[in-house]
Amino acid sequence: MDTAETTTATPPDVLDDMKAVADAIAASRPVPPEVAKRVRERSEKVQEQLLRQYGVREIAVDLIRQVREE
Repeated sequence: MDTAETTTATPPDVLDDMKAVADAIAASRPVPPEVAKRVRERSEKVQEQLLRQYGVREIAVDLIRQVREE
C-alpha cells in the first residue's frame, strides 16, 4: 500500500510574515514596510495565477439580480 503523503505546508518565510503582521496588529503599530511589500507581491502573484486559471468572474451582478427577483 502506498502511504505517500501530500503536504501543503506553508513555507517558513510566509509564516514569518504572517507572524510579523499579526504581531504588528496586536501591538497597534504599522506593519513593517518590507513585510508589507513581500505580502503585497505574493498577493499580486496569486491574483495573476487565479486570473489566468479561471478568468474574470462577475458573479455579483447575477447575485444581485437574483435577490431582486425574489
